[in-house]
Amino acid sequence: MKCPVCNQTMTEGVVQSGREIYFTTVPHKFFFVPNLTRNDEVCLSVKNWTGPTCRAYHCEKCKKVVIDYEDE
Repeated sequence: MKCPVCNQTMTEGVVQSGREIYFTTVPHKFFFVPNLTRNDEVCLSVKNWTGPTCRAYHCEKCKKVVIDYEDE
């Protein structure tokens, strides 16, 4: 994948977490329980019971990470 900022080749890898990985537009102040019926909260990870991961690409030059959850 090419970096959307500098167009350099990005390194493919994964983002891992001890819990599910979500994107939301409204930060939760307490224990995060996603409301997936809302359009602004998206689950990005798979294998949520055995080690949540999501495919990602890292640009060393720009210090950007792009998460690809299309196939998740």
